[in-house]
Amino acid sequence: MVLCTSVLAAAGGAQLPQHPENLQVLRKTLSTDSVFNLMLDVADGLGVTCGYCHVGGDRPTWDSTHFASDAIPMKVTARAMFRLTDRLNTELLPAMPNRGSTAVTVTCMTCHRGAPRPVTLADTLERILDRQGLDSVIAAYGRFRERYAGRMTYDLSEASLNEIAARLVGATRFRDAARILEVNARQFPNSANVAYQLGLAYEKAGERLLAITEYHRVLSIEPGHAAADRHLRALQPEDPVRDRTVTRNVLTGRMY
Repeated sequence: MVLCTSVLAAAGGAQLPQHPENLQVLRKTLSTDSVFNLMLDVADGLGVTCGYCHVGGDRPTWDSTHFASDAIPMKVTARAMFRLTDRLNTELLPAMPNRGSTAVTVTCMTCHRGAPRPVTLADTLERILDRQGLDSVIAAYGRFRERYAGRMTYDLSEASLNEIAARLVGATRFRDAARILEVNARQFPNSANVAYQLGLAYEKAGERLLAITEYHRVLSIEPGHAAADRHLRALQPEDPVRDRTVTRNVLTGRMY
């Protein structure tokens, strides 16, 4: 809504083209207002401004915007996406059996949900991990939480970081997985699942006391957690006094 408001405000300060130009997918009979409103929906769906596809589209008015230009590659991509959604809505979805009486119309927002690339948060963070490393992933996660809180763009539940941690465990990067799960535990301190996954990561990394502590945390949140209890019993205390001290420190919030 903020994006649409700002775009409309900009439109008020300049004259839009009298007739749409260079329409290759949209109907050539559409009015300027119809195309403009459609473009607002596209921009909102992708969380972008007009300059994402149109030369000069990031300026305060439309005076220097070249709507007919195809210089920006994303405009060509947008045409392909229009063809895709049109085929989905007019051909493929109507042919689905048992579709029901209330038809679902696919729009840009259906998949993009306010992001230019319709990918999950876990996939986005994994790309950052591969290219820039673990510290960048943790920093990026904080920025995503701040920017997209309360929006439907990304899954900001515990699941996204759990998925990243599981991939790291699969690559035997147990300490890195533990670091990711520590971030998740700070964000979701009352999640037995996050604490349990962190305990497993610590255990695989050889951090016995930290694993014991997390399994105690799991049982403090969910007393009937059989798996945590089983792992806890398997980790025989070598120093009961020290084990109790570490556990007490964690359970009173002195870890992470």
